[in-house]
Amino acid sequence: MRRLKESTDVSLEREHRDVPRPPHVVSGVARVGGHGRGARPSHRARRLHQRRGFWAAVGLAVVGACVAVVNTASAGTVAVDTSPWYLLVNRSTGQVLDDYGYGSYDGAAVVQWSRTGEANQQWKFIDAGDGNYRLQNRYSGKVLDDYGWSRTEGSQVRQWSDLNGANQQFHLEKSSDGYVRLINTFSGKAVEVPLGSKTDGGQIAQYHDWNGANQQWQLVPAGSAGGTGNPGGSGNHPTSAPPAGGGNNSAKSFMGSNTVLIGGSMSDASANAAPFDVQYAYVHSQPAPSSDYYTAARCQDAWTGWWGCWNGSTTAPGTYVTWRGAKAAQETYQGKPRPQKFLWTWYSLRDLGDAAGQGDGPGEVKAINRADLLARYLNDYRFFLQKIGTSHDMIDLEPDFWGYVRSLGDPHQVAAQVTAADPTDCGSQENSAAGLAQCLISMAHKYAPNTAVGMHLSCFDWQQNTPQCVKDYAHLGAQNADFLATDVSDRDAGWYAQPAHGGLDKFWTDQKAAAQLSFYKTMAESVGKPVVLWQIPVGNMAQNNTLNHYKDDKVDWFFAHMDQVANAHIAGLLFGAGQQEQTTAETDGGNLINKTIGYHNSGGAALK
Repeated sequence: MRRLKESTDVSLEREHRDVPRPPHVVSGVARVGGHGRGARPSHRARRLHQRRGFWAAVGLAVVGACVAVVNTASAGTVAVDTSPWYLLVNRSTGQVLDDYGYGSYDGAAVVQWSRTGEANQQWKFIDAGDGNYRLQNRYSGKVLDDYGWSRTEGSQVRQWSDLNGANQQFHLEKSSDGYVRLINTFSGKAVEVPLGSKTDGGQIAQYHDWNGANQQWQLVPAGSAGGTGNPGGSGNHPTSAPPAGGGNNSAKSFMGSNTVLIGGSMSDASANAAPFDVQYAYVHSQPAPSSDYYTAARCQDAWTGWWGCWNGSTTAPGTYVTWRGAKAAQETYQGKPRPQKFLWTWYSLRDLGDAAGQGDGPGEVKAINRADLLARYLNDYRFFLQKIGTSHDMIDLEPDFWGYVRSLGDPHQVAAQVTAADPTDCGSQENSAAGLAQCLISMAHKYAPNTAVGMHLSCFDWQQNTPQCVKDYAHLGAQNADFLATDVSDRDAGWYAQPAHGGLDKFWTDQKAAAQLSFYKTMAESVGKPVVLWQIPVGNMAQNNTLNHYKDDKVDWFFAHMDQVANAHIAGLLFGAGQQEQTTAETDGGNLINKTIGYHNSGGAALK
């Protein structure tokens, strides 16, 4: 077991994933492993970036119930009267900026919606100095926020408590006919309706300022009848009501399914024995030492320690990924085709830490700040994505690593040589752990465009400090991923209960389960993405607490409470052993297979 110590003397633990890598012929149980849990202290507050320099003050007059520029600085910036509440009407769509579902939590979504004039569509400009403003929503009291301090094209704009951060400040650039553009001080990007979509609920994003009509906004005082769209309070359009189940993460469909997906790590025989939706497996090793590995026609015997040659020297590099993905897509159930998705657990920073000479945790954060090691890592990641290609797969990014980053404080201040390691793919990203997260997400979307990429949720202190976890994952830019992946426990509860393994109580009660699902729901709603629970222990209470037959209650609890699962915005339940001694789908007496068949026959649980 490896252990990190922090300044508070609170330990962070992760048990090394010690199951051998898949053999040359990869059938049967995929590589598995586990990671322990610890706590971490409170993080530093959000970093405040230095604000933009002074912008010349100008006057603004309201004429005909819309904003008319009466004086501009040479740069085209304008000033605004900070007294009224305004509706912000988009020039392209005619819809207004809206606090979606009357959200009042940090990270609540901002969308466009047909004009109602309700409080959730009213915004006040707060003078932040130097020609900058913060936009405060009348209903929530939150301010418009470049979510996660992102400079990525298309990243979301959301709401957050007013911290007067540079990512919450905007200056106004003049467009024609009294319209203005909102330019974020930190990112330099303009607030826009992506592609000019006219759909109610369309997310608001930021993009480089090109003075497009979808980036232009008319400021209409609340209660007036001016501007495009319907007058405030007309009642002609429904408000942006919260989605069913509460919150704002309405995951109506995920990976082509409108019900909660079921899957796991299992043998071929088990995968065909029930109508499973997903299989998962690990991908991890030290990266290839040279580009020759990627271009070779065949692997060599000396290369089989690298994941790309796990299938042996008779196969081409990368066959492990292409073969397993293709095989899952050809699965059957009861003699009929039933394609399964594949989730890849990308877990290679752990091995890069070894290359840096310090292994788990400290070695990983040391490795990402070495351009030579990080370049090899990103080259490997790119090759992995290219092997996925156009497949409809999923990727779980780096379990545990983000927890180590969180233990060091603000992810923006954990150094990483991102731009030097990959100037082509990541040259615009910040040189930090947050920049690395965005680099990995954007590369996945570029090289594997049909694949959903998930940030692994490693909040070891969630019971004490969920609000900090929300903030940290905003800093990491998790809203730009497609889902969150996380694990309930890394071992069967019966294994943990033995004195040799700590004598811990990891069995669930309804109260424990409700608390954990509440955390998942909070995180899903904070980033606007669903959660996939991964590597859920497979044991059941009929086992006898011997090797590969340990007791647990998670399988039975989940299948008996699928309404609660769906209400927590959980889009997938993936079961598997977290270490080689644990219960598997092959040793659980058929419980997981039978429960999956019953769930399928019931029609499944609709996503919410």
